[in-house]
Amino acid sequence: MESKGYSWKWVTASRLLSRGPCELISAEVVPSATTTTTILYDGENTNGDKIVQFNITIVLNWSFKPPVPIYCRRGLYVTVGTSVTGVFVQWRELRG
Repeated sequence: MESKGYSWKWVTASRLLSRGPCELISAEVVPSATTTTTILYDGENTNGDKIVQFNITIVLNWSFKPPVPIYCRRGLYVTVGTSVTGVFVQWRELRG
């Protein structure tokens, strides 16, 4: 798929990225200090199913790049922990 088919966002605070079905392509967490957590959910808030949880204990960028996109049937939400510079997320909206 061409890059114009994907959405992306540099996220610095918890937020809804996609309403409704989408595919999570990748996520990269950039911590600014140790001991923080960032979570991606299949859903429109923290009541959704956890897709991935980053429990960071050292200051290194953490990547999540699954071999195939992850289908999110109810949307895509990210919580950004304290001491996180930001999270770069890529996904593809699905209309149906």
